[in-house]
Amino acid sequence: MSLHPTKTRLDLLEAVGAGDVLQVPDGDELLLATFDTTDAEIGVRARRVTARIGELEREGWVRLRVDHMTWELTSAGLAVLDRAMGAA
Repeated sequence: MSLHPTKTRLDLLEAVGAGDVLQVPDGDELLLATFDTTDAEIGVRARRVTARIGELEREGWVRLRVDHMTWELTSAGLAVLDRAMGAA
């Protein structure tokens, strides 16, 4: 399978690169977390991205870090982002 780098997929790759995709410690759901530090407490807003991350992982664009909590870009994922930025 060869994924097309849609805007949604590119946005998710950028979020992975920023360390914003987390695995919920007590479950199998993956979350795209946005950290809000404007409050006295750090708030986290999140949405489920389990299926999308699965697509990117099968394509070889992302992998689970050794901490088993966050995801990282592979060299293939970085290349996809680089090509997209060059085309923009």
